[in-house]
Amino acid sequence: MKPILKLVAAVSLLLVPVAVFAAKGVVILYKSGCSYYIVETNMGYALLEWYGGNDPSKGDVLVGDFETYGMKDIYNLSADAETQVWVEDFWLSKSRVIEEYYDKCH
Repeated sequence: MKPILKLVAAVSLLLVPVAVFAAKGVVILYKSGCSYYIVETNMGYALLEWYGGNDPSKGDVLVGDFETYGMKDIYNLSADAETQVWVEDFWLSKSRVIEEYYDKCH
């Protein structure tokens, strides 16, 4: 009977969803008149475009899936609110993200 219990336990563990690891970063540049902003993460810099929800401010801490391309719902820990963004690019160097930001905002 013990082998059956081990099998059931092993199958149960496989069915448990794996925790999703979200990126965490800080807004370092967001100027009025432009919907794009830069987030610094431990993997580099992300360029995000605001699409709705909470409008973050410089210094806000964000968590979510902003290290893959596309439309994402992320969470602003500083404001305790959700925001929608388009992830334009990620894992960029500081010089590259600033270049992309100014291409979009000027």
